This record gives sequence, structure tokens and C-alpha cells, in this order.
Amino acid sequence: MNARADEVAARRPPDTLRIAVIGGGFTGAAFIIHAIRASHLPAGNGIGPRLQFDLVERSAEIGRGIAYGTRDPLHRINVPSDRMSLFGDDPTHATRWLVAHDLLDPGSTDANGHHYVSREHYGAYVAATLRDTVAAAGDRVRLTHWRASATAIRVNGAVHEVALDTGLSLEADRVALCIGHAAPTLPCEVSDATLRDPALIANPWAPRAFERIPQDASVLVVGTGLTMADCAVSLLARGHRGPVTAISRRGLLAQPQGIFSSAADFLAGAQPPSTVRAVLRMLRERVAREAPLHGWQPAVDALRFDLPRIWQALPAPEQRRVVRRLLPFWDVHRFRVAPQVHAVLRDAIEARQVVVETLGITGVAPTRDGLLVTLRQRFGTLEQRVFDRIVFCTGPARDISANPLVGSLLAAGRARLDGPGIGLDVDAQSQLRDRDGNLVAGLFAFGPITRGSFGEMTGAPDITRHIEQLLGYAKTSILGVPR
Repeated sequence: MNARADEVAARRPPDTLRIAVIGGGFTGAAFIIHAIRASHLPAGNGIGPRLQFDLVERSAEIGRGIAYGTRDPLHRINVPSDRMSLFGDDPTHATRWLVAHDLLDPGSTDANGHHYVSREHYGAYVAATLRDTVAAAGDRVRLTHWRASATAIRVNGAVHEVALDTGLSLEADRVALCIGHAAPTLPCEVSDATLRDPALIANPWAPRAFERIPQDASVLVVGTGLTMADCAVSLLARGHRGPVTAISRRGLLAQPQGIFSSAADFLAGAQPPSTVRAVLRMLRERVAREAPLHGWQPAVDALRFDLPRIWQALPAPEQRRVVRRLLPFWDVHRFRVAPQVHAVLRDAIEARQVVVETLGITGVAPTRDGLLVTLRQRFGTLEQRVFDRIVFCTGPARDISANPLVGSLLAAGRARLDGPGIGLDVDAQSQLRDRDGNLVAGLFAFGPITRGSFGEMTGAPDITRHIEQLLGYAKTSILGVPR
């Protein structure tokens, strides 16, 4: 699927809609799949428009991104496969594909019959579904994979020119920004020499990252969320015997799964509240009412499904208050850990093999005895400890302007940050707003970079649901297809 730009342009039929998709992880793959499905015309009305997708993705693999690129079989999806289908009208699609390809390993099924397969296998499902969808469309759809990064988007009349870091540029009628999560940033100042030290693992997803950790080494894991849980499971599976200390400024652990709910009835017909305090009061009341029978998880899920309406009703200062004070607490309850991973981590914590502490990190320096770490306690007191190895598991950064493409769009005024400043500002149809708040024709954004506009857009089910529903009612503006 790789080609030169002039070759692609030469063989493109003149009636083709050209769509540049920036980012080939889960969001990019889901967008292409649903754009193809939405472009089908009703029977008797023709075969639908021709589509040329120019997918800009550095990785050789499409549909995986960071989340599903891991090769460790113990890194599992944290939602059952029956809730991870790429198609809302076919909830068992992912499970059937996994069963058909014999990818339900013996440890993937919990006591309730839910399947938490490895993320590698789920990524294979996404990639295969994309290939099948493109193939089924026949000559009407062409997908070209450009192994590059986009650095700028310029306007030439009604055409967008996407500049690549290879020196080439692509012309497109529409551009879909699907760039996913911002790369993690270091949690403290770290010198270049320290970063080169093999005792420091800045990327826990790097191939064979944990093979560099001796089994008796003392390990500091910076971060206590889902990435830390995966890190701990990988270490313990390799027979790690040394002490593992996990730290974060709040010491919050990802919570376990419970009963699942798909009920979008949190508001129960009421108008969305205009303050965070009122939302919290409604959530606490619902948890108190339902938790004795069903646990707290269904109440959180109900809020999640109504969150777009609730979020957009909150004034920008209230949204910023959520990001500044409450987002970490929401994340550990919203993004829950797979039961298999939770059981291993719970047992390790009870056995004191893994110790979780509420600490921040302010510095790292190599010594002959190991890495000297400066830690900050909750009330500001500093202490120093030495560890044999350090693994950074701090999750994606919030500053998306560090992405060269996003930075160039902001600098040119063709995009602006959302109210809380954690993503790009888009309207209800995911169309970008420029510096002055005007909609930018032909330029759309999907996935995690729109979280600040919708309140939640991080998990695969949320991304899929949003794209599928949007392409159902906005396919005229995005694809030029009549509804």
C-alpha cells in the first residue's frame, strides 16, 4: 500500500474524494472503516463515491498504535471483547473473529465468561477488519499507506496540502486528524546522560524493555495507573524477586471491573448541571442508591454515556476545574483494569512485593550504586533513595502542541485549543475551529485529541461509537454523501 505521490495522483479517477488520514492507530483505522461503510448508497441509488484514503502513519502496522502494539501476552484489553466490537450493531463481532482465529488464550476468560484477550490479538482484529472492509469495497476505495509524519497542512483553494517529513506533500479534499495520544513527557528534569543509562527505561512499551531488569533488582515505577499494572504483571511473570515501588502524586490505582452497564440514563430526563459540584452530587447519590446491589461501576458507566451532554453544558472554568483537580480520580474509575491483571497486582501488593506510595519525583541522577532519585512527599518534604532500575509509566502528556503538526496548525491559526486546553476545539461534528472560532472547511479531528470538546474520547468503545454515529448523520459534510 506504499507508493509515490505522483503515481497515486496519476491513477486517481477524477471523481474521487481524497481523504488524508493523519494517524494510523486505532482511531485512524476506525475512521476509515466507518467512512467506507457510511459511503455506501441505498440500494438502487448507485454504488457510492470513489474514495482515496492517504493514510499517514510512521509505523509499518496499521490499527495498533501504542495501545495495541505491545507483544506481551499478559497485556490485556481492559474491557471484554463483547464490548470492543468495531460495529455498534454487531456487538459480538470482535469475539467471533477472535474465536474464529483461535486467539482466546486459556487465561483470557474470567469467571463471568467475559474475554479479556491480549492487546496484541485485539490489534490483529482491528487490522484485519480494516483490510476486509477495504477489500469488500473493491475498486471504489483505494488505501495508500505513507510511512511518514505530517508536519503541516496548507490550504490551496478548496484543496488541503499535507506536508510530510519526507519532503512530499499530499493533496486532499478532507483531512481527518487521528493522531491519538500525545507522547509521554518526562515527569522531572532528566539529563541526556541519565536518559542514555540502561538502568532507566523511559519507554515501557519498547521491545524487550523488561529483559534489561535483573530479577533481584530494586525497581521504581513512576506512575500507578494502567501502564504500571502492565509493567508489574510483566515483571512478576518473569520471576522478579526484587522490591518494586510504584509512586504517583496521588497514589491512585486503576480500579477493578464490575457489572457493566450501557444505560445512557444518568440525567434521567433532567437538564445537564452547570457546575462540577452538582455533577458530583448526582454521581454520589446514584452510587449510594445502586452500589449495595450492583456496585459503583454501573453508575460511573451511566455518567460516561451521558458525559458529552453534561460536559458541553459546563462553562469553560468548570471544565478546567475538572482537568486540574478531578481528572486523575475519574480516570482510575473510568479506565478499569482487567480482572486477570487486577488479581496479580492485588496479590503482589498484599504480599508487599509491590508497594504503592504517594510521592512525586523531582530528579534522577546516576551513581555507582544505582540511580539516585529525589522524591517529594505530599507536604513538600524531600527525600532521596537509590534504585537499581527506574521505569516511567506516566501516561500520555496533556500538551498536544508538542506534536509538530498540531503546533503548526495552532501557530497558523487554523486550529485552537479547547476550553480546558487538553485538545483541539471541534464542533459536534468534529470539525475544527480556527483561532477566531470559525469552522475550518474540510478539516476534522477524532479520538483522544478531542477529549476536551466531548468530555471523554479515550477508550476504543467511545471512539468507535462517536465515529460511527457521526458518520451516520454528518456524512454529507465529511464524505459528500447524501443522508
